[in-house]
Amino acid sequence: MKARWGAPAEQLERDHPAWELEAGYIALAMQAIICTLTPQRIILGGGVMDADFLFPIIRQKTVEKLNGYIQAAEILEGIDEYIVPPGLGAHPGIFGGKALAQLAADN
Repeated sequence: MKARWGAPAEQLERDHPAWELEAGYIALAMQAIICTLTPQRIILGGGVMDADFLFPIIRQKTVEKLNGYIQAAEILEGIDEYIVPPGLGAHPGIFGGKALAQLAADN
């Protein structure tokens, strides 16, 4: 974002046009992932997604881009629980890896 807008994402105001454009790009990716892989849930984290105000915009744009093609209740009625931030905070890879290692050690 810095290369395109002249400032890092964390320095851009919430009403900067970069956010709307970025949300649109991410929604396009969500559309492709949903139509290709039909995941049970999508977790978006890191970098730009630290701007948590993007989630409602991404969810709305994802539903718009799907344009009724997918009729799953998880998306149509539960989009807020379908596209979510990581539940393990800022270091989900590290904590997730630790949890998997602990699970393997316990078995």
